[in-house]
Amino acid sequence: MAGQSGLEIGHARRGRRRPLQLHVMTTPIASPCRNLCALDRDRAACTGCGRTIEEIVHWRSMTDAQRAAVMARVCDFAPPSPPPARRTAP
Repeated sequence: MAGQSGLEIGHARRGRRRPLQLHVMTTPIASPCRNLCALDRDRAACTGCGRTIEEIVHWRSMTDAQRAAVMARVCDFAPPSPPPARRTAP
């Protein structure tokens, strides 16, 4: 192992050695979901968080860069206010 850096793993008898790759786990970007899920009239986006259907479906498989791009787009999204409660006559 002289002159090489890092750890190597492998089966000693077979002589197959490969560098050990260490991956640092980071906390994934949280979903912008607000549990107000509903589709807009065009069925193009969620009225609760502003994400498109494709973004919602593929959120778990997106890279952090893709998620960050979605978050930047929807960060100022405000769901529509619910209509005021109707008062009933006594």
